[in-house]
Amino acid sequence: MNGVRAAYAAEPGAWATGAELVYRPLAAALVGASPIPLAGRTVLDVGAGTGAVSAALVAAGARPVAVDLTAEMLAHGAAGRPPAAAGDVLALPFRGGAVGAAVAAFVLNHLTAPEQALRELHRVVAPGGAVLAAVFSNDDRPPLKDGIDAVARRFGWTAPGWYVELKDRAAPLLGTVGAMAATAVSAGLAEVEAVERTVDPHLSPEEVVRYRLSLAHLAPFVAGLAPEAQRALWEEAVALAHATPEPYAPAIVILSARSAQRSS
Repeated sequence: MNGVRAAYAAEPGAWATGAELVYRPLAAALVGASPIPLAGRTVLDVGAGTGAVSAALVAAGARPVAVDLTAEMLAHGAAGRPPAAAGDVLALPFRGGAVGAAVAAFVLNHLTAPEQALRELHRVVAPGGAVLAAVFSNDDRPPLKDGIDAVARRFGWTAPGWYVELKDRAAPLLGTVGAMAATAVSAGLAEVEAVERTVDPHLSPEEVVRYRLSLAHLAPFVAGLAPEAQRALWEEAVALAHATPEPYAPAIVILSARSAQRSS
C-alpha cells in the first residue's frame, strides 16, 4: 500500500490536468446511476483524488465530503473543493449511518478485499441511502492503453510492482457484472444492480496521451525524464494515437445499490 500511496502523491497536478480528462465523464456516468436523488444529501466521495466525483456531486446538488488515502491528492486545489479527510476505504473515519450516500469511483479495483470495502461503505451510509461504485471492465482493452505504455518502455519505464499486482490480482475481482453484483450482495447491500457501460470522453489523440501519461504508474517516471526525452516520448505517443483509428472509450462496470435496513 505504501507504493500505491507514494505513486499517487507524486504528481497530483498531472492527475488533475490529465487523468481527469477521462475520469470526469466517468464520474458523471457513475453519479447519474444513483437509485435515489442525491440533491441535498451529504455524500462521501471515497478515493476522491483531485475531485472529479466531487464536482459531479456538486452538479447534482449534493454536499460532498472527500476521502482519500493520499493527503497530497486532497490538498490539490483544496481552497475550491469540499471538506475532506484522509482515510482508508477499509476503515473510514466516520460513524455508522453518518451520510446519505457514498460513491467509490475506481478505488475498489485497487483492493484484494473489495467486499470488505463495500461493507465499510454500507456501514457509513444511512439505511436507504445509495452506494455507488465503478471499476474498469475486464473486457476494457483499448489498444492505446497498452500502446502508450509500450512507448514508455522504450524510454526506460518499467511497470512498478504495485501496478503489476493491481492488474494481476486486484483489478479483475470486480471487473464483470456478475462479480460486482455478487460481491455487493455478500456485503449486505440491497437493491443491487450492476451494469457494464462504455463511456466515450470524446478526446483528441493529444488528450488521450496526456491522460495516460498522467496516471500514477507513469507520471513519476515521465516527470523524472530530461526535457528532451519527455518531448520525444510525447511525440512518439501522440503519433501512435493519431495512427490508432479506434476512439478511446473505456468500458466500465457500475454498481448501483442501497444501504440495507439494520436489524435492531
